[in-house]
Order: sequence, then structure tokens, then C-alpha cells
Amino acid sequence: MTDLDLIIKARDFAISNHRRVNQLYDGLPYYIHLLEVVEFVNKFGFLLDEKDLAIVIAAAWNHDVIEDTGLTFSDVKKVLGVDVACLVVNLTTNIHGKNRNERADDDYYIRINSSDLSIFIKIADRIANMYHSLNYGEKSMYKKYKKELPNFKEKLYTDKYDSMWVYLENIEEMFIEKKPCYPDVKNFDEVSVYQIHLPKPIPYTIFNEIYSKGIISKKDLAKNRYYRGKCRNANVALWNGYEFIYMRTKFGSTFVEDIKHPEDDNGYDLFIPFKEESNPTDDERIKY
Repeated sequence: MTDLDLIIKARDFAISNHRRVNQLYDGLPYYIHLLEVVEFVNKFGFLLDEKDLAIVIAAAWNHDVIEDTGLTFSDVKKVLGVDVACLVVNLTTNIHGKNRNERADDDYYIRINSSDLSIFIKIADRIANMYHSLNYGEKSMYKKYKKELPNFKEKLYTDKYDSMWVYLENIEEMFIEKKPCYPDVKNFDEVSVYQIHLPKPIPYTIFNEIYSKGIISKKDLAKNRYYRGKCRNANVALWNGYEFIYMRTKFGSTFVEDIKHPEDDNGYDLFIPFKEESNPTDDERIKY
């Protein structure tokens, strides 16, 4: 298999498996995150030996595929080879952890540190996450990444990747933050809704304006109806009369998760409804 064949196979394998479990990233198809990681792998690829670049790109495309889609080391090895599978395992958090800290436990960092290539991919992943949350996502997530940065660097630092660390620590100077709360459109639709960035807290003065563009107010929602919209992990949710619920897949398991309407919470993840969904797919329907 040529390097190009490996990269194409790895890209298609990752996209199809994340799509299979309806995995989303900030309300977008999950390949958006994977593509951003790969872009930073390519940006800093000069730090790697040329012979390793294709393997690293393949692993970057698949760095979450065991953690999020229920696949195993053997599944990845069978399709992409042992070198890629080993890197993916190194980058897989403790799936039994109850929260973010428990999932990224000491064993997780030991696995990453077992290979300089794993460290490289993990730094590229963190740059991509901070880049996205700073420029397109919720600022509370960016603040969380920034707060974690000293410990993250302490756990993984190697001077081999100093240029990546400098980039990560100065990322606010590397990008121009996008200021608009929402795109300049007459009405929101399936495309433009993904670009909505509501400030936290949300000033009540903007509610009338966003409602005039098509976002549905809480009082106009109908109980036990599905709505198409946006949150970090879903684009269809059911309004049960006081909150939205949707099907979430994580660590190979599918479960019901709840989320607030923007009028009810100033938190990180909210569901922004913009039209009723009369025909949700079987995967989108609530199953207890």
C-alpha cells in the first residue's frame, strides 16, 4: 500500500465510522474536527521524519475512532495496519472514566508518552480544539483548554516540538477572533445555523433579532415534537416540555442526553432550534 493509499483509506475509514454513530463536533459532522487536526499535522509535518508522515496523518484521522465509535485495536489494525492502530490506542482515553479528568488519567499520558509520534498528534489535536473553540465555538470551552494548558504541557513536553508549543501558547495572536454573534442572513437554514455563535451570557436584547431570523422561542415550541437545530453533539432534538433531549453516542454506547434552550441557561452547550423536524431518522429518534 502506498502512502497516499493509506491516507485515503484512513480518511474514509474515520469519516464513515464517525458518521455511522452520528458523531458530531460543535453541531457539525465530526470530520470537521478530524480535518482540522490533519491540517495542523501537515503544518508541522516538517518536525517529523518523512517516513513517518503518512502513518501520522492516518492516525490523526482516526485518533478518536476507538474512543467514540466502539471499534477496537484489532478493527483498526485489520484495515490500517499495526503502526496506525498502536498510535490510535495511545491516543484513546480511559473509556470508563466518569468525567474529563478521569478519562485523561495517568495511564493515558503514559501511553501517549510511549511514542513521540503520539505526542505530536496529541499536540496537533489540542491546537485544533483551541483554534476551533476560539474562532468558531463556545468561548467557555476555549477557557477550559487554556486553563488545562500548563498541566497538559507538563505531562507531554518534549523540546522536539517546541514550535508547536509556542504556537499553542500564543494561539490568540495567531488567529483573528470572529466577532459576529450570528451570520448576516435573512433566515437561518441547515448551513447558516452551524455558524451561529451566541455570546455567554446571552443579552436579552438580541433575542428578538435572532427570533426574527428563524430561531424558535421557547414559548413557540410544541411538547413532544422534534426540532432541527444546533448543539455540540446533535442537530435534531425532542422538546419534552421543559428541555430538549437527543440521542448521544460516546465510547461506543448510545444514550439519551438532555440540553437547555438558550432562554434557560447561559452554559456552554445549548440547543438552538430553527425548524420542526417531521421525519427524524431512526438514529435521531429517542429510545430509552
